[in-house]
Amino acid sequence: MFTPLPLIQRGLAFHEAGHTVLGQLVGFTCERVLIHPITRDGVTGWTGATTWARSFGSYLDVAVVCGASGQPPSATPAVSPRRRPPLHGRPRQADGAEHPHRRGRPGHRDRPGDGGLAWDHVMATAQQRVDREWDRITAVAEALLAAPDFTLTGTQAAQIAGITTA
Repeated sequence: MFTPLPLIQRGLAFHEAGHTVLGQLVGFTCERVLIHPITRDGVTGWTGATTWARSFGSYLDVAVVCGASGQPPSATPAVSPRRRPPLHGRPRQADGAEHPHRRGRPGHRDRPGDGGLAWDHVMATAQQRVDREWDRITAVAEALLAAPDFTLTGTQAAQIAGITTA
């Protein structure tokens, strides 16, 4: 049983709009947001992307922008690649060891209670922000779906969401 293409596109548009809106609200500079078809091994599917000209902030901000759409933040500077999001609700720590402003030597990992971010805290914060900004996320997602090539510039997304950028 297959999911109809319009539902896939809609889900991806909301997913990317979540990244875009929450990122722009914490000061990230979005270059563009898009959804597009991709073909691998003769099979065509759909994916999305949000590209950033500048994307740094607090460890929590970076993790929330990634986590808001369910993306594991293992490749972000806010979470050490050695620490994965919890499976089946098991709490884990997310440290900032890979962040360039982090003190200490490369590969240093925080211990629980040593300033790391708990994944359940990241996800709770993300859910609060998504709930608070749902109207903006919806506006960007709908505009993305209406765009002829399913692409918006960061400036367009910010204007649609009513976000004033510096």
